[in-house]
Amino acid sequence: MDDFNSPQFLTMAGALALLVVLLLMNLLRVRRTRVELARVQKQLTRSEAQTKEQSRMISRLRAEKGSVASLALSLPTVVQELNRTDMDPRRVPGLIMNLVESIFQPGQVLFYAARAGAKDGSRPAELRLVHHFGFGDVPDVLKRVPFGKGKLGWVAAHRIDMLTEDWLNPARTDGRKIEDNHPALRAEVVGPLVHHSMDGEQVLGVISIGSPGTRPRDEKLMFQLITNLGSLALVNANLMTRLRERVNTDGLTGLLAKRYFMEELVARMIVAAEREAQPLGLFIFDLDHFKNYNDTNGHPAGDDLLRSLGDLLRAQLRPGDHCCRYGGEEFVIVMPDTSREEAYKGAERIRKAIQDYVFPHQEKQPNRNVTISGGVAAFPHDGNSVADLTRHADSALYESKRRGRNCVTMYQGVDIGDAGDVSGFDLISVTDE
Repeated sequence: MDDFNSPQFLTMAGALALLVVLLLMNLLRVRRTRVELARVQKQLTRSEAQTKEQSRMISRLRAEKGSVASLALSLPTVVQELNRTDMDPRRVPGLIMNLVESIFQPGQVLFYAARAGAKDGSRPAELRLVHHFGFGDVPDVLKRVPFGKGKLGWVAAHRIDMLTEDWLNPARTDGRKIEDNHPALRAEVVGPLVHHSMDGEQVLGVISIGSPGTRPRDEKLMFQLITNLGSLALVNANLMTRLRERVNTDGLTGLLAKRYFMEELVARMIVAAEREAQPLGLFIFDLDHFKNYNDTNGHPAGDDLLRSLGDLLRAQLRPGDHCCRYGGEEFVIVMPDTSREEAYKGAERIRKAIQDYVFPHQEKQPNRNVTISGGVAAFPHDGNSVADLTRHADSALYESKRRGRNCVTMYQGVDIGDAGDVSGFDLISVTDE
């Protein structure tokens, strides 16, 4: 007992107690430090996550700003082009594709035109690929897609815009899993081009976007802007084309109308022939004794004759040739890149085809046949304007009439003077009598 009460023992006990206290204090300090470190670490992790999220948001905002800027820069030019009255419907897909590429920067785009099915069901409605980007050799299965087949056909049949996540939503697909049309197809943004009319909705085509480099916040709305613009452009271009065809086409024969043919088409061809140093032939002809045909058989029969002649002429034209009804029973054919000799041969071939064709009531004609008389002039030998070529070919036509009809005459540079002066004309063919 005395040992425990000794000064030495008490000193050692005090020192030990102090050491224990110090150790406990150090342990508490370490624990507080660890807790503080953990808290700081959490704050750092949270800050890093926030920084990354902010960076993503900034990148997204920049991308969206870039998309909006691209749209703002591209849209006026595209709309101006699409609103042209002479817009060819075949150019519309390319212009719309340019708009898609400027906004979405995609790795793959396909533009399909819709073809209506037969009413009797013998031919189903289908999509036909008319423009694409990001494909090398397009698989055959993607060139023509029936309505309802795969994701592309499903969108066409249901007229619904679909994003990647929409294909996984049973509520969007009526509980069905829609298969891909092909493994190479990345249908991440797909939508139809729909025309809304009094007769209902008509699907004009489908656009499919794959691997978009930019995903705008309102990408579906921006995509719908593109498809709606494409639909309007296609409808407008088709309407203007039909209107131009109606204005520029003779209603009876289906041939080109005189005003468009002479003032625009032939004039452009002459300019092109001059620029490219190529010849051009002009053949004017009319039906022999057409008044007699009308007076004998009636005007409805005369109209039927003109319709049949229009069909026959279209069948006789070479690729690149154009024919118009010049007025009444008179017609004009322009033959680009055709020398004078070739124009003669072409005119004679057409004259003979008409002579050999069996028209109704032809036996009542003075020569018991339906025939033509014509004249040929060629650029640049016989004139370098529409007026010159027409006047000279018409002069040759009247020389054919004077020589007995059913023949073609070549203009040789001298207009008809009196009935006895025919030195300026060369006769190609006359009727054997």
